[in-house]
Amino acid sequence: MAGLVFSGCVATTTDVDRLQDSLDSVQKSQADLVVKLDELQTTLEALNAGLESNQNKMGDLSVKLDDTQTGLVSRMDLISRLLSEATHYAAVAVPGDFYRAAYGDYLAGKIDLALSGFEGFLERYPDSDLADDAQFYLADCYLQKKDYKAARAEFDKVLAVSREFRAQALLKRAYALQGMKQAKDRKLTLDALMKEFPGSPEAEAAKDLLKE
Repeated sequence: MAGLVFSGCVATTTDVDRLQDSLDSVQKSQADLVVKLDELQTTLEALNAGLESNQNKMGDLSVKLDDTQTGLVSRMDLISRLLSEATHYAAVAVPGDFYRAAYGDYLAGKIDLALSGFEGFLERYPDSDLADDAQFYLADCYLQKKDYKAARAEFDKVLAVSREFRAQALLKRAYALQGMKQAKDRKLTLDALMKEFPGSPEAEAAKDLLKE
């Protein structure tokens, strides 16, 4: 009987040892797994960082490509416009035809084309009988484009050389000064207009402007 009890105790101790060994093995495996998971996490973080960096670089590259494309489109538009203007006036042989082409664009509301035409006319034919006309309509093109500073400067040129357009130039100079918010100079211009051309349509328009 005692022998049986002793034998049972030995078997139980052996089972405990085996269980402990198994437990140690499992714990070691878990420790190894934790290490591998940490390594995997580190690798994933590195991959994510690399991916984010690449995405940022791709974003920068996309912006640069968009800027380049926009610049090319703008240049192509400019070249196209210049070619159109050159073709438009290429067939013009005499000052009168050149002027009429620019004036036709002015009447049609093609202000940019008309402005280019009048400038070209004045460069080629500064002494033409139509030079004063071209100068006046060139100034008015700038006024219609609301480039008030340029308009005033061009109307000053009209006032320096032309009696025919003087009343109109004074009135439109006042409009340019109004756009520039130069009230004092505007009033002086309108006063000069009414004094030089009393009773004219331009003088009546000047009176109305002074009431504003």
